[in-house]
Amino acid sequence: MADIEVGPELRASAGVARALGGELAGPVKAAQDATATAAGQLTGWSVGGALAQLGREWVTPLSALQKRLVDTGVKLETSAEAHSRTERALVSGWKEGVQ
Repeated sequence: MADIEVGPELRASAGVARALGGELAGPVKAAQDATATAAGQLTGWSVGGALAQLGREWVTPLSALQKRLVDTGVKLETSAEAHSRTERALVSGWKEGVQ
């Protein structure tokens, strides 16, 4: 009897989600820094304060998105591992029953 295995798609999806979460950190930080710099250069202009506020307000949702992507990757990998364990246990049980 052939072994049953989890398809590569679930693990690939986990890897993609984790990678996206990891790659998002740099651009988010760069955007924060650039926004703060630009806002600082516009001191005295009404748009300067608005730009600074915009930069501060986007930190929370972008950080939450990054964390969610990483967490999703971890959960997908955990699901793939649980699925594999279950399938191995089933195959083992079937093999024992056949003998």
